[in-house]
Amino acid sequence: MRKMIFIGGIHGVGKTSLCNDLTKHYEISHFSASKLISDEKEEIYSRNKLIHDIEQNQDFLSTSLNRLNISDWFLLDGHFCLLNQSSDITRIPPDTFSRISPNSIIVLTDLISSIQERFSQRDGYQFDSNLLESFQTAEIIYAREISNYLNIPFLVAQSGDIKSIHEFMNKIMQ
Repeated sequence: MRKMIFIGGIHGVGKTSLCNDLTKHYEISHFSASKLISDEKEEIYSRNKLIHDIEQNQDFLSTSLNRLNISDWFLLDGHFCLLNQSSDITRIPPDTFSRISPNSIIVLTDLISSIQERFSQRDGYQFDSNLLESFQTAEIIYAREISNYLNIPFLVAQSGDIKSIHEFMNKIMQ
């Protein structure tokens, strides 16, 4: 039976780096929600991270996950909120999380200045710090609501706090 640990957090927080470390340590698979969606749609996301058709994209994610042949623990990195075409923070519908059925949630956070630096280096794009702060806060709040809604374990971890993340993972993967 497949068991998913959903790694959430805003763009540029370090989800991919964390997942790469965790896959080596726990010898589990890792998938990116945005990669699964773009592969399913045969599209590439833009650098500015503004997403068109947020709800429709979740259908692509669900379809893509159903195609995966996973029978044990795996990581899925993604988001609880996204920026729509107008740069408004938009919650991903709760039924998406019911359909993809994570077993636990880790939300990764970081200093806004560190996130801005990653964006600048990686994408050559700069976000307003107030928007990023609001985005990160909304991500944490909504992830906690989804955790309560699904009645699954939940952790908020600062980027680099690998000790807390390992303690949480060891506990849930028993």
